Amino acid sequence: MLKKVKKLIHSTRGQISLEFSILMAAIVSAAVIAGYYIIASSKDVGHNNIDAINHTYNVTMKALNKV
Repeated sequence: MLKKVKKLIHSTRGQISLEFSILMAAIVSAAVIAGYYIIASSKDVGHNNIDAINHTYNVTMKALNKV
């Protein structure tokens, strides 16, 4: 089993095999894309939370002005 894994990763000349390098490139690309979308969605969530806080503050201030 270990020989199969070693053969999959390394070629006969000790270089990284083409299949393994393509797999690693795909994993890195997927991680970059997923990271971008996670950061983008967290910025949107933060913006929405700030809007909710501002709305709550404005409603509270209006209620206190009437008192």
